[in-house]
Amino acid sequence: MKLHLAAILTASFFTAASMAAEESLITLDLTKSTTPLSFNEQTGAWTGTYDDDEESIESQCFSFVHNSMADYNTWWGFTASNSADNSSRTDYITYQFSNMAKGGIELNENGTVALDDFGAPVVNPEVPYLVAYYSSFMSRRPVDMTFNREGSFEAVEVYINLNSYTYYSVEDGYYPARPFTNSDALTLTIHGVAPDGSEKEVVVTPASYSNGDLTINRGWRRVDLSSLGTIDELYFTMDSTDTGSWGPNTPLYFCMDKLTVRETTMTGIEAPVAAERINYDRESKNVTVEGAGFAQLLTASGEVLLSTDESSFNISAFPAGVYIVRTPHSSLKIAK
Repeated sequence: MKLHLAAILTASFFTAASMAAEESLITLDLTKSTTPLSFNEQTGAWTGTYDDDEESIESQCFSFVHNSMADYNTWWGFTASNSADNSSRTDYITYQFSNMAKGGIELNENGTVALDDFGAPVVNPEVPYLVAYYSSFMSRRPVDMTFNREGSFEAVEVYINLNSYTYYSVEDGYYPARPFTNSDALTLTIHGVAPDGSEKEVVVTPASYSNGDLTINRGWRRVDLSSLGTIDELYFTMDSTDTGSWGPNTPLYFCMDKLTVRETTMTGIEAPVAAERINYDRESKNVTVEGAGFAQLLTASGEVLLSTDESSFNISAFPAGVYIVRTPHSSLKIAK
């Protein structure tokens, strides 16, 4: 898939009085995915889950990073599922693609989340949803979402749910995980990365054990993301108090649906002083720049990996992950 984004220009290029904003909400709907989604009849898993050629799930403005090693029957990041079976299993490696709500969330005709009489989201077993697996051994940001088109996006909300594998590991134990006891907790941290690289966080606790009671997230739970503000990227990390020599014993999965952002489009803007364009072709791994004297490739944390005055370069030699291409007056976040 080819991505094309216009340069992000500095504010000094514009006259404030000439700006006007048009806003629209975009809610994740995997039935609109531009990545073909078909599902395994037995497990509900997206059939591309173990396909090494599949590097993302694209839907509307969203790009969800997906990685796999087919030879080892391993995947991480995001995949998709239509499983509606939340039963306890003896083979969770095979059946790791279900959620406790037994389906995805319905949308109203106007694109908003459908709610029942009690204010809970309406679940439909035929609606696909995302399953995420977090493993810090695979990359710094293994569960990552970026945008696949230019624009200014403000975080609004998302619905999260526990994967069945994680749920029953917390409740009953599933080796090497043990059942939660007093003071145990499972946390999901949602990191919002602003255009200037700064970060804000929203922390969710899907499961905790306190005062003899286990509180555990079984249905879809709305999470307010408005405090993250304008974002270029969301990435997700997880942690558990049940840990061993190799890190958390609790399987670090969660399910996600109906991520919503507010897109702001500026209209009536005066022409910029200079125009730079950055293009990334995800299939060939080629980056091309126009109207710039040099370009740099950086890690998501800002480490410079490459500087060049050439108009194009290839990133095939770099490992899978999220990178930033920067020119004098523009930048583009890309996922390899």
